[in-house]
Amino acid sequence: MWERSGHKSVAARSPVVHKEQRYIFNGEPTAAVSGYTVRQNRRAMRRKFSTFNVMIAVFTLGILVVLNIHNIIVVNSLVVEVNALQEKIQEQIKANNTLRAEVNSKASLDRIGRSASESLGMQYPDHQPQWFVIDPDLHDRAERIREERGE
Repeated sequence: MWERSGHKSVAARSPVVHKEQRYIFNGEPTAAVSGYTVRQNRRAMRRKFSTFNVMIAVFTLGILVVLNIHNIIVVNSLVVEVNALQEKIQEQIKANNTLRAEVNSKASLDRIGRSASESLGMQYPDHQPQWFVIDPDLHDRAERIREERGE
């Protein structure tokens, strides 16, 4: 620093040999040269965001983006799989309906009667069947005979 004297000439300035300490931690600052006021230390400006915190935030954001994209991909593949399974179910329902219609047509009495008369030589009866009642004594006797034979 240059000392100032009352003169305005350039030659009157001479360099100051002793340094002034800028950071004073204990006590009150004192002026190195009398007649001058001591400039107070400026408050240190703190950074709003530290570099480490910014890097952690960027890293965390990157992980969240990757997880979100992975989630979207998995959901899309599951949707494709569900659609494929629904199509299979619809095809199976159509096949079941076709088979059910085929069974109903083959189980019709007209078809069975025609097949029985043609291939087996059966015929429809001319009169109604008669119902008869078996005597309970005969029924018991038939049961005993079956037991004796071991049937």
